Amino acid sequence: MSELNDILSSSGNGKGKLPDEKLMAYLEGKLSPEEQHEVEEWLSGEGMESDALEGLQALAPEETKKAVGKINYDLRKELGARNKRRTKHIKDNKWSWLAILIVLMLAIVCYIAIRVAT
Repeated sequence: MSELNDILSSSGNGKGKLPDEKLMAYLEGKLSPEEQHEVEEWLSGEGMESDALEGLQALAPEETKKAVGKINYDLRKELGARNKRRTKHIKDNKWSWLAILIVLMLAIVCYIAIRVAT
């Protein structure tokens, strides 16, 4: 998970992705008719991205940029927090060391018992 995805630049169906700038220009109505058609064609194959863009169209362009930035910030923050929770090292957990020690002791005792019995 070395690269975090932005909400406007992720692609769900493998067709590729459109740049954030092009999507923001589409929201602001600054694209040529050909470019608008390209964006609309891409969005027709997308589910969640199309719904998100419809919601963003209800906002003013300045508010849209702020909302997208806040969502991306919150996403990065949440993903970073999850990553930190999952990286608990074994050296900090005394119960893990105790369990490893007990398993090794049992393995040694079983090996000696089998060796003596044969």
